[in-house]
Parts: sequence; C-alpha cells; structure tokens
Amino acid sequence: MTKTLTSNKQLRVTAAVLLIAVLAGAVALMRGNDAQSSEPVPEPAKAVASAAPVASLPGGTSTKVASGTPAPEAPAIATLGAVRVERDELMRQLQALPPQARQQLQDNRAGLDQWLRGRLAEKALIEQARAQGWQDKPEIKQAVQAAQERIVVQSYLESVSRAPDDYPGDAELQAAYERAKPQLAEPAQYRVSQIFLPAALSDADAVAAARKQALDLAKRAQAPKADFAALAQANSRDETTRAQGGDIGYVPLTQLTPEMRPVVQQMKAGDVSAPVQSAAGFHILKLAALRPASVTPFDQVRPALRAALRNQRQELAARAYMEGLLNAGTVSIDGAALNAAFEQNVATQASAPSVARAP
Repeated sequence: MTKTLTSNKQLRVTAAVLLIAVLAGAVALMRGNDAQSSEPVPEPAKAVASAAPVASLPGGTSTKVASGTPAPEAPAIATLGAVRVERDELMRQLQALPPQARQQLQDNRAGLDQWLRGRLAEKALIEQARAQGWQDKPEIKQAVQAAQERIVVQSYLESVSRAPDDYPGDAELQAAYERAKPQLAEPAQYRVSQIFLPAALSDADAVAAARKQALDLAKRAQAPKADFAALAQANSRDETTRAQGGDIGYVPLTQLTPEMRPVVQQMKAGDVSAPVQSAAGFHILKLAALRPASVTPFDQVRPALRAALRNQRQELAARAYMEGLLNAGTVSIDGAALNAAFEQNVATQASAPSVARAP
C-alpha cells in the first residue's frame, strides 16, 4: 500500500425526495400511527383571489380579497389536470419526517419540486387504478384486509405494552451504561504525518536509492526546528497527504500498516521516526498528537440508551401479552386438516398453467 487510511469520515445526508410520501405512509402502516393525524394540522393559509392553473410552489403573488367576500379555497401546491397536492398534505408529510431531514428538504427547492412531481404521478396512478375498479379485485381486497388487520394488531399491541413514561430511571440508565462500556470504548487516536518514498521490494536498485533518500530526509526532519510539513510537500510521493504536509489525521493503530504500528505506538508527540520500510516503500513518520483511549461519556449516549431500554421493555411486554392470550385458553391444532391444506396448495400449484419465459 502506498497510502494509509484516514479516520475522518464525512456524514452524507441525502433527502430521498421521490420516496418521502411512500416512506411516510409505510411508517404509518407498520406502526399503526396515521401520519395524517399524528401532528396538528396547521391553519390554512390566507386565501388568495385565484390559483395558478399549472404546477407551482408557494411564493407566487397574492391578490387581496375584498372585505365581506367569502374566502375562496386555498390554492393547491401543485396540480396535474384534476389531480392536486394540497398545502396541508405537504405540511403533514414534512411533519412526519425527522427534524434534520425536514429542514434539509425545506431548504432544497429542487428536492421539493421533485417530490411534488412524484406525488402527482402517484396520485394520477391511483386515480387510473380506481377508474378501472382495481380496488375491487379479490386479491386487492384480501391485501387491504390483511394490512388493516396488521395496523389494528400493531397499534393495539403497542398500546397495551407501552413502557411507563418514567421508565427507565436514572439507576437503570446508569446500569445499562456500565454494561455497554465495552462497546462504547474508543481506541487511542494518533495524529500522524508521513513522508512516503515508493520502492517495490522486487526492485533492489529502487529500494537502495529510496533507503538512502529516506535516511537523509529522516535526519533533516529530526533536526531542531525542522519543518516536517515543508519536507513532506517537497519530497513525499503520497498524493493523498502531500498537499497537507503529509498529515494523515487522527487514526487508530489498526488503520496504519502493520510495519507502522509498533513504531507509532512507541513515539511521543513531536517525535520523528527513522525510515520504516513496508512492501510499498519507505515511510518517515511524525507523531503530532495523541488522544488516549476513552469511553463515550454517559451524557452523550443517554438518549440512545433510554430509547433502547424502552424498546426492549415494550418488546418483552408485547411478547408476554401474546403468550398470555395463548395461555388463557386451550390451543388445538388439527394435524389432518393442516396436512390437507398443504396437499391442496401443492395440487393447486401443480395445476396452474405454466408461464412461458423468454430465454
């Protein structure tokens, strides 16, 4: 390897604008929590005299309504023929999102446009399906009934197994933190800079030349008041780190090459190493700073711990409630009827016409 790995990872948060309506509806379906009623609906915007006949976003010019005239219906946010996306629908979908995703989408006008187009297409598709009586198909009715039953079961089970508002207390949280400490441990972080000179092990002449140059650079870098960054910018062949003076950043030992680890582990802040040979070449290392191993503080993980404990308790309570229902009566399973059902299913599949498939 000619490059070491860095530990600086950038978080990338992207708003999936085309799937926001679908995701919000899926959350409502699986959790039995109607997204359209879980948040208060904002007051309608002040009426305007007329609405634009084409798809548009808020921000158009308003016309004052004469006093005493009944306020007309607020204009749609976007339209596609007779299909409309109302302002309240957009607000409900935004409120169903996590705050960070909601703010990102509100600041992204192109994303909002894309979401509105996707929502209009989805509504138009629904209207086409309804016009053809798609909702009356037996398999669709069965799917709707199954979905309704799942919503009722999930919602009711959550209501009877919900953890008390004061759970967990400080004692339970502290105990959970102590149990989780091994997973919350953060290894020591070393801020390392390097000057890299490539030399393949199979090329003896290249190894000899690189070793000679590395020894000279190490001697210069170890001199009092030496400018390691300037030496790295002028001599290092690592294109990833050369521009920043060879600075790799803070990394744990595991992200360094095996040859570097014991050397860096023995260094103190400010030390410059002798040349370290790896399969790729020679590395002259400088340890700029060290962050000792630590454990994530309790206050930083308290909210996540609380949520995890509440979810765990609710899952256990829900399981116990279901088992209680089974234990309240006598469960009887007719093995013969069960076998007959399986046999009928196999026979039905065998008699179903085969579908020709393209090679």
